[in-house]
Amino acid sequence: RTLARDTDLWHDDVWIVDSTPVECARSRPTVKRSALAGWAGYGYCPSHSRFFWGLRLHLLCTPGGLPIAWALANPKADEREVLA
Repeated sequence: RTLARDTDLWHDDVWIVDSTPVECARSRPTVKRSALAGWAGYGYCPSHSRFFWGLRLHLLCTPGGLPIAWALANPKADEREVLA
């Protein structure tokens, strides 16, 4: 982030947010014994047309592709709350 602040892209008026699923398990027994049980959850990914168990990776970047920030969140968390 410190490096990004030194570039001209940091001061761009537009930042883009996108998210993608990070699947952590497929079978029910794996879900039950996973150490991510408090963090991960079930969610639906419309772009892949499937349900998944895991986390959702949110990425905030400039139109030029410079990453500004990222967050891993429960897939049921509202994207606007994660962004804030």
